[in-house]
Amino acid sequence: MYLTEDAIAATLRHIAELASGSTLVTTFLRPIEDVEPDQQEQLRVAERGARASGTPFLSFYSPERMTALAAAAGFREIRHVSAGELAGRYFTGRTDGLLPSRGEEILVAVT
Repeated sequence: MYLTEDAIAATLRHIAELASGSTLVTTFLRPIEDVEPDQQEQLRVAERGARASGTPFLSFYSPERMTALAAAAGFREIRHVSAGELAGRYFTGRTDGLLPSRGEEILVAVT
């Protein structure tokens, strides 16, 4: 979120050249308008706070775009882990209603 797309693509290319079997796990921010309406304001507040502190969010990606960047960089295995999948895996049965943010998701990519 803090890097330009060119910097992200270059970083992914560099990591994809590491030893075969190396695994990258990283998060990425989804475009605010792609997130459920009830979570958009929370993301706007975070974006404004980051900008105000001098660390503006520079990039937002759909899962399709993020996996395409990883594929173009040369990763051989790529998986998007959605917030919904994280909720099912780690938050099922909670009684307090806590769920992961739907605005930040995970990319897993293997060289």
